[in-house]
Amino acid sequence: MRPASPARLLRRRPTALLAVAFVLTGYTVQPGDTLSELAQRFDVALDALSEANGLNDPDRLIAGTRLDMPSPAPVDAGEDEPPVGSALRTEVDRLLTRTARAYGWSPAFVKAVAWQESGWQQDVVSPKGAVGIMQVMPGTADFVASRRAGRELDLNDPRDNVLAGVLFLDYLYDLTGGDAEATLAGYYQGLASVREHGRFADTQRYIDNVLALRERFR
Repeated sequence: MRPASPARLLRRRPTALLAVAFVLTGYTVQPGDTLSELAQRFDVALDALSEANGLNDPDRLIAGTRLDMPSPAPVDAGEDEPPVGSALRTEVDRLLTRTARAYGWSPAFVKAVAWQESGWQQDVVSPKGAVGIMQVMPGTADFVASRRAGRELDLNDPRDNVLAGVLFLDYLYDLTGGDAEATLAGYYQGLASVREHGRFADTQRYIDNVLALRERFR
């Protein structure tokens, strides 16, 4: 087990798991975000998201704007199966918890990263090609597969996707000397970029969002 980092509180502690369908209080708009994409990511109705934030022009989102997120959209009681390509949230919750604990991570921390990245949706693919729940780039998956997993990883498989994300967090954590914020900066911006240019403003917002989400998952 990796040594604890008291200042960052990365390591797990006894805690009750929160219900998956919690209300997210806020989200900071990132460059390239669209309202429809955010509605899909956080499973909320587009009209409800627009109304909650008084957006007259939903096509115009300004990076850095803080949005209030209403409760996730209700699921039709008659719907027996989730949409094609998506995983049930309860299954994702268990998967994130199990994988985090297997590698000595706080489940709350890993869940927060996954929620910030994809809203726990396996079928999300970013414009840059990042895939799935943990939004892992194929090149990153190949790297951790050879350096950490010891086998090939299929990013389209939720189990391998989460494993790839956790293994990459593990790699960054070791590389940054156990600094949680530096680990998150490397996950979002890329560690080489952080070391060359410092943290960008949107990187710091990403870190703040993940740490705030972590508290909700404790």
